[in-house]
Amino acid sequence: MIMMKPINIIKEQWHGYNSLQRSAKLYVGITIIWGIFFAGWMLFFNFYILARGFDRQFLGLANSMVPAAILICGIPLGVLSDRIGRKQALILGNILAVTGSSIVLVSSIGVVILAALFLLGIGEALVIVSVAPLIYRLSEPENRNTLFSLNYGMATLSGVIGSVVSGQLPFLGEKLLGVIPGTVSSYQGVLGVMVLFYLTAFIPLFSIKVPESAIENGGAVKFGIWKKNNGNGSIKEKLQNILQKQITWKLITPNLIIGLGAALVIPYMNLFFAEKYGTTDQSLGVLFAVSSLITGLSTLLSPHLAERTGSRIRAVALAQGSSLIFLIMLGFSPWFGVAAVGFLARAALMNMGMPLYDSFAMDQVAEDEQGTLNSLLMMSFELGYAIGPILSGVIQLRYGFTPLFIATLILYSLAVVCVRSFFKGDKDTVVNKQIKLAA
Repeated sequence: MIMMKPINIIKEQWHGYNSLQRSAKLYVGITIIWGIFFAGWMLFFNFYILARGFDRQFLGLANSMVPAAILICGIPLGVLSDRIGRKQALILGNILAVTGSSIVLVSSIGVVILAALFLLGIGEALVIVSVAPLIYRLSEPENRNTLFSLNYGMATLSGVIGSVVSGQLPFLGEKLLGVIPGTVSSYQGVLGVMVLFYLTAFIPLFSIKVPESAIENGGAVKFGIWKKNNGNGSIKEKLQNILQKQITWKLITPNLIIGLGAALVIPYMNLFFAEKYGTTDQSLGVLFAVSSLITGLSTLLSPHLAERTGSRIRAVALAQGSSLIFLIMLGFSPWFGVAAVGFLARAALMNMGMPLYDSFAMDQVAEDEQGTLNSLLMMSFELGYAIGPILSGVIQLRYGFTPLFIATLILYSLAVVCVRSFFKGDKDTVVNKQIKLAA
C-alpha cells in the first residue's frame, strides 16, 4: 500500500531531520544512545539472571520490577516532570537508571537486585513521561510528526548496533580476555559495557536548550478542547482533571490491553528462540539487530501511512491489526525461518503506529498536562508488564509458550478493536497537512 524504496525513506527523513532545530537534533542523538544501551541490555539480561543461579520464577519477578516501579511512581513522576521541566527530568531519570543498572551488575543478592531494578524503573519512568512532552516542545506543528517518528525510528534502528555489538561481545571476551561465554562474568561484562556507553548520553543532554512554552506565548495549535491549567496544581487536582475526561480512558485502555499481551511473551523472545530452535548468542544478536532495522524503517514510514489512510488512528489500527498473522507465525511455526519472519514483521507492524498514537494523544491535552497524561499512558501499558512476566514465568514452567501466544493473540486483537472503535468519530484533520509539510 505504501511501499517505498529505502533510499526514499532515508532522503525524506533526512530532509525532515534538517528542518529541526539544534536541540531537537541533539535529542535524536540521545535517542540513538538509549537505543544501543537497551538493545544490548534486553538481549542478555535474562541470561545473566539465570547464570546467576536464579530460577524462572525469580526471573519473572525481576522482569516485573521495572514495570512495577513505573506503575507505582508514574503519576507523581509525571507531575514532577511538569513542574521541574523536561530537561531536568531526563537528567535525573538517567542518573537513577545508570545507578540501578550498575547495582544489578555488582550484586549477587536477590533482594538487592530486585531493589536496583525498581530504582532503574523509576529512572526509566521519569524519562518516558518526559519524552513525548519534550518532543512536543522541541518541534513545530509542521515537523512534529517527523520528530515523533524519528524518535521511535532511531531508537529501534540504533538497536541494530546494540544487538550486533553486544551479540559479539561474549565472543570477543573469550578471545581477548579468556572469559567463557555463557558464564556470569561473560554476561556481566557485556551489560557493563552497555552501562558505560549509556553514560555518554549526558553529553548531548546537558547541551539541549528547551524553548519557552508555546502555550505561554499564545501560539499552541490544538484540536482538542483542553484549556491551560495552573501548572502548580496538586497531584490530586491534576489527576482528577484528566481522569474526568472520557478521552483519557479511551487512550489508556488499548495501552493496558497491549501491555498485558506483550508482557506474556516479548520479554522472553531470546529464551523462546534459544530453547525451541537452539539459537546461539551470536545468531540472537543478528536476529534482534535485523528486527531493530526493519522496525526502525517501518516506524519512519508511519507519517506516510497516516497520510494514505487520512488519519493517525486509522493508521495505528491498520498496522497493529496486520501484525496478528505474523504473531501466529512466530508462536506456532515448527520452522525457525518462518518463526523468524513472524518475529521481524510482527515487531515492525506493532511498533509502526506508536509515534502516531503518541502524537495524537499529546494533541488532546494542554501542554502543562502532557507529562501527567503521558504518565497515565505509560502506567496503563506497564500495568500489563507488572503482571504479565510473573504469570508468564509460572506458565512457562508448567505448559511452555503455546498458551502464552494464544493469550497474546486474543489481547492484541481486542486492543485493535478498541483503537478503531473508540476514535472512529474523532476528527484528525490536521494530520495530512502536517505530514505533507514534514515530508
